[in-house]
Amino acid sequence: MRCLVRSTACDAYGRRLVLAIVLPLLASLAGCGTTRMSDSKRTATEQLLVSQAIDRAVMRVDVRPLAGRRVFLETAFMDDVEDGKYLESALRHQLMASGCLLAKDRDSSDVVVEVRAGAVGTDRSSVLLGIPATSVTLKGNETSTPELVLAKRSEQRGVAKLSVYAYERESGQPIWQSGEEHVASHARDRWLFGAGPWQDGEIHDEPAFAGRAIHKRNAKAVSDAVPQDPAALAGMVDLSKPKVFSSPTVGGDATPRPATAIADQRPTDLPIVR
Repeated sequence: MRCLVRSTACDAYGRRLVLAIVLPLLASLAGCGTTRMSDSKRTATEQLLVSQAIDRAVMRVDVRPLAGRRVFLETAFMDDVEDGKYLESALRHQLMASGCLLAKDRDSSDVVVEVRAGAVGTDRSSVLLGIPATSVTLKGNETSTPELVLAKRSEQRGVAKLSVYAYERESGQPIWQSGEEHVASHARDRWLFGAGPWQDGEIHDEPAFAGRAIHKRNAKAVSDAVPQDPAALAGMVDLSKPKVFSSPTVGGDATPRPATAIADQRPTDLPIVR
C-alpha cells in the first residue's frame, strides 16, 4: 500500500515537472509574424522592357558624323514622354561615346541636335488553348469558373521609336539626320497543362521557370533571341559595356594630359626570398 501511494505521488510530481518545462517552451515557440509587401506603380518587367528598347534604339543611331563638334541636345519635344529623362541620358551618352563634345547650353554650341520620340511604351498579347475564366450571373448571384489551361502564352513588348537630326546653330543649315529607329524588346511567359510560367526573352539572362533560372543560354541562342540588322549596326557604340575614354584636347590646347597608369601584367622571374 505504501509503494502504491509513493508511485502515485511520483507520477503526479513527474507530470507537474513535464508541464513546467513544456508549457514555457510552447509559449516561447507560439507567435504570429507578418511581412509587409508592396508593389511599385510600374512593374520591373515593364521598366526593363522599355529601357532595353530605348538602349537598343539609341545604339542604332550612328552619330559619328558629328564627332569633334560641340553639340547641344535639344529635348524640348519630349516633355510628354514618360521615359524621356532616360532617353535623354542615353542619347547624351551616345553622343559623348561617339566623339562629340557636349555643350552646357545652346549658345555655346556649334550644332543643335534635336530628338523626338514617336513611341515609348509597352503592349501585351496572349494566346490561350483551353477554357478561359468565365463569370456567370444566375438570379442575381454572380459566380465564376476557373481558367482551364492546356497551353497558354503571354508576351509583353517594350517599344521605342525615335528620330534624331542636327543643324548648325547660327545658320540653321541642316547637317545630318538619323532616320527612324523602331526597336522592340520582348518578354514571354508560357504555361503547359497549368504548369508555369516558363519565362524567356531579351530581359532574361537565361530561361527561367517561375522566376528561377533553368540553364544557361549559349551564344547562338542569345543571338537568335535578339535579331539585328548588321547594316543598321555598322556604327553602333555598345553603351552597355565598360570603357575608359581617352582625354581629348579642347580649345586648341595641345598639352597632353597624364595617361592612366596601367599595371604591367607580364610574367617576371623573381628570386625566391627565404
